[in-house]
Amino acid sequence: MVLRLTVPEKVLVHLYTYRKYVDRYDYPMEMTQQGIAQAVGISVTHIPRNLKKLMEEGLVKMKKGHVTGKKKRVAVYFLTPSGIAEATKLIEEICNTEIKIGKEYLKICEIRKVTGLPYMDILKRLEKGDIENVLHTGERIIFREVEADIRDFVGRERELKLLQEGYEKGTHLVIIGSRGTGKSSLVEKFLSINPITDGILWFDVYPGRTWNSVKAILKNLFGEEDILHILRRNKILIIFDGYHRVDDEFVNALNSLIQEDLGDSHLIITMLPETPYYNRFYTLKDVSKGRVLEVRLGNLSYEETRYLFPKVREDAFKRIYQITQGNPRLLVLLKRGELEETNLLNPEIVHLLNYLVTVREE
Repeated sequence: MVLRLTVPEKVLVHLYTYRKYVDRYDYPMEMTQQGIAQAVGISVTHIPRNLKKLMEEGLVKMKKGHVTGKKKRVAVYFLTPSGIAEATKLIEEICNTEIKIGKEYLKICEIRKVTGLPYMDILKRLEKGDIENVLHTGERIIFREVEADIRDFVGRERELKLLQEGYEKGTHLVIIGSRGTGKSSLVEKFLSINPITDGILWFDVYPGRTWNSVKAILKNLFGEEDILHILRRNKILIIFDGYHRVDDEFVNALNSLIQEDLGDSHLIITMLPETPYYNRFYTLKDVSKGRVLEVRLGNLSYEETRYLFPKVREDAFKRIYQITQGNPRLLVLLKRGELEETNLLNPEIVHLLNYLVTVREE
């Protein structure tokens, strides 16, 4: 039986992960209203009243802080001591809940141990009925820490072709693009249109991610930490998403892997163009020798963007493109009416864009 939590309870479980972040200078997006909404699976517009209820009960408190990717200080949320106690009770209940997977029953804490996923991610997957996607499926293993949204994916035919050609050659693929250009979505689209039968391991390279944390998950999945042995023995596509600033051990581990024969296994890494060169795990020599293929990802072209707004009048669309410069994140948020829920643009520009998308051909 799937454990059903209320929205406030889900918020408590989510924020429990960040209970030790009170005195930090920078805070992760997951502690903002936007991050909380994404974690618990509801619209941002429904978050304020739930947070207000929790604050009135003395379970959550709020402060302004610096958040990665935000220019101005924004509201971040923490559990109070009472909130931590309440969240601890909920997590104990969640942990001991048994779920039927195939013919066997597993406790949620056992699923977490095997997958390495946060409790909220497991609960969301259980609600959708796709928890088996992160557990063993015969010989194939699927493990995902990232799920990119491709509902409004357009264009990128050239990039998808490059990925397909590189994948077929066994070349390691590196997707380089600025924030908001859709690197994760490109990987998701690539997986959706290609009949990939490999096992898939998709890691989120969040700030502070260590190679040891990757090895711990591999041990849960395969019973060993030797990734080279795992990749040679199995047919696996391993994705490191958001590779930017990592420690030397992480860099050295990936550098060693691309020099080896991995059999039928592949690597895909997404990274920002400002990734320091001392953190890049390959050199120009690796590119020239065909060990690594770089796929550069820029903004969408005028024609590609037009597919998102086919009914908008041409002069209004030109203005939209001029303002957004074809940035996929801005365009998708605009299309969904969610642009004002972020701090990506000033309110005046957001108001103008929201008006322009209503200007239709007569």
